[in-house]
Amino acid sequence: MTRVSIASRSATQVFDDNGNEKHEFSASEVLDHMETDWRSMWISIFLQFIVGVQVSVYYMSMWPYLQKLDKTADVDFLGWIIASCNIGSTISNPLYGYWNQRTMSVKMPVIIGFLIAAVAQMWYGLLSLFSDAKWFMLAARVVTGLGVGNIAALRIYAATASTPKDRMKAISYGTGGYVLGISFGPVLSAFFTPLGENGWKLGFLQISMFTVVAFLMTIVLLAACVIVHFFFNENYVGIIDENGKESNVVIPKYDLIGALTCIYLFMTVNIIATNIEVMSTPLTTALYDWKDSQSILYNGIALCCSCVVSVALNIILGSTRFGKL
Repeated sequence: MTRVSIASRSATQVFDDNGNEKHEFSASEVLDHMETDWRSMWISIFLQFIVGVQVSVYYMSMWPYLQKLDKTADVDFLGWIIASCNIGSTISNPLYGYWNQRTMSVKMPVIIGFLIAAVAQMWYGLLSLFSDAKWFMLAARVVTGLGVGNIAALRIYAATASTPKDRMKAISYGTGGYVLGISFGPVLSAFFTPLGENGWKLGFLQISMFTVVAFLMTIVLLAACVIVHFFFNENYVGIIDENGKESNVVIPKYDLIGALTCIYLFMTVNIIATNIEVMSTPLTTALYDWKDSQSILYNGIALCCSCVVSVALNIILGSTRFGKL
C-alpha cells in the first residue's frame, strides 16, 4: 500500500495494490465534527472546585487547631500533617485513573472518592474526642487525600469528553475551578472565625471555628455525590471508540516524553505552592504576633488574592488566543 499526502485536503490519499483509492483521516479531523457536552463539563469543573476546597480549607486554621488539641505538636509535625493529604492523593490518583480507564466511567470513582473524603472530614471535626489527637489528625488527612485523589478521574474526563478545539478551554477551566477551590477554602475557614476557638457544645459535638467547616464539608461532599449520580451525564466525545479504531482513522502515538515533562512541571509548581501555604500561618504568627483568628483571616485573604490571579490566567488561556500559542 502506498500513501500520498495531499496538503490541500483534510484526508490522506491511500492507494492499495489494486490501485483503488482509500481515505485515512486523522483522529483530530474526525473529532472536530463532534460537540462537547458543556453541561456535564461544567458539572465536572464544579466538582474540581469542591476538591480544591477539601484540600485547602484547613491550611490556615490547622496550626492553631493542632496546638489547641495537642501541646506536644510542633511545626515539624504540622509539615507531616500537610504532606499526609498529598501522600494519600499520590497513592489514590493512579488508582482512580486506572479505575476510570478500565471502566470508561467517571461516576463511581468520583462518588466513592467523595464518600471517603466525607468520612475524613467528619473524623477531622471529631478530633477533640480523641486522645493523641495529632496522630488522628494525621490519619484524617491521609484519608482525605485518598478521597480527593478522584480529581484524577475528573481531569481525565475533561480531556476525553472534550473535542480537540475545546480541550484547552475545558482543561483550563477545570484547573481554574480547582484553583478557585484552593482560594475559597481558607476564605470559608476565615468566615467562621467569629465562632471563636471554643465555640459551644451541641451534644457531644464541639462547634467552633475549627470544627464547623469540617461538618459543613461533610454535607457538601454528600450533596456532590447526589449531583454526580442524578445529574452528571458522561459523554466521551473526545476519544475514538473501537469502531473508530477499525475504520480508516489514524490515531497518533502516545507522547511519553511530553507527558512526563508536564507531570514534572506540575509537581514543581505544587511543591512551591504547598511550601508557602504550610509556612504562612506559623510564620506570620511569629513575625506579627497575630492571634489565631487574625492569622487565619489575613493569610486566607492573601491566599485568595493569589488564587484569583491564577484563576484569571486559566480563564485567559481557555478563552483567548493565548491558549493556542
